[in-house]
Amino acid sequence: MKSHSGISLKAAILTVSLVQLGTNGIGPILARISAAFPEASDTTIQFLMTFPILFTMVFEIVSALIAQKLPKKTLSIIGLAIIAAGGVLAVLQHSSLAILFVWAGVIGIGLGMVAPIAPALINENYDGREKQMMLGWQNSASTIGSMIMTFACGFLAAGGWHFGYFVYLLAIPGIICAVIGIPSHKKQSSFGSPASGGERGPFRLVVWREMIIACFFLMLYSAVPANLAMLLTERGITDTSVSGVVTTLFSLSGMLVGLVFGYVVRVFRKFTNTLGVIMLTVGLFIMGTTKALPWMIVGCIVAGTSMSMVMPVLMGAASRLRGYEIMNSALIMASTSVGIFITPLLTSLTAAVTGSNAVSYRFIGFGLIGILLAAATLVLKIERKRA
Repeated sequence: MKSHSGISLKAAILTVSLVQLGTNGIGPILARISAAFPEASDTTIQFLMTFPILFTMVFEIVSALIAQKLPKKTLSIIGLAIIAAGGVLAVLQHSSLAILFVWAGVIGIGLGMVAPIAPALINENYDGREKQMMLGWQNSASTIGSMIMTFACGFLAAGGWHFGYFVYLLAIPGIICAVIGIPSHKKQSSFGSPASGGERGPFRLVVWREMIIACFFLMLYSAVPANLAMLLTERGITDTSVSGVVTTLFSLSGMLVGLVFGYVVRVFRKFTNTLGVIMLTVGLFIMGTTKALPWMIVGCIVAGTSMSMVMPVLMGAASRLRGYEIMNSALIMASTSVGIFITPLLTSLTAAVTGSNAVSYRFIGFGLIGILLAAATLVLKIERKRA
């Protein structure tokens, strides 16, 4: 039985998680950035939001390796400081897309250092129902952070789109709580000798099924904030504050489900993440086929619930091999980063298939892929049961 840790550690885990979905933070200003740089294509502008993932993927694995030598407390503080610095630098210097991509890379490095920390701390310190509760709360914290960032970004942009980058100062509360709540010592884990009860070493990819689901799920999930502002503009809604509110509701629904994840998983059990993928798919179809703002909001809310049904299940699997919690967490998080990074390619794919750049077609195309992903989750469950 693992030890139950105090409030300060729980607070640190939750506040550090606020920036986990930080790449969504500038979603509401993508249309404004596109207008500021009209020579750039929609795909290029969308890559501005997902470009940090290139660095996040690398530093998620790097941080897992460094965590064998340095305390998670140190890694989290450094990573959060880098995120905040990247946001401030983007506000101060934003004269070209090239420099914005540089700051996006800086933010990505910070996100990569921070992302595996919170789920690894949960898997190390909690067990049973408390672990399920903390995984749900941690996911809710990440969606709350995304909600705060997208909501604030839409309003900050009213004074100039570049002010939207100030949302990355949300990393500061995480720094404060990490200093107070995360233990300074490091938990030793050797890649050569897993703890008792483990299955296999992490480089045998005991979480490969979760990695596949995480990659494709985040590819579709991230397509919503990446395309929502453009979809609203296509529907004749150009107010950035409206875009920020709608995107916030997308995150809010996930946060609410995360708060009760422990109960949800007890009801749906092994089909919880399949249900999440189905909810995302339904939401995508609603948004892609309606022109009415109220129904688009409904689609956002339905799709947003998926995050808190899928990711806690996947991250819980990281504890399958004791002693390798942070490496398995990093592998799954790196898979989500791959999915987020390739999200803009879906824009080109749907344009090639449909022969149209209409944003609504993108959402319908995303929904079709969602159907395939839902089926894949069931197939992988069957394969795992046989194994």
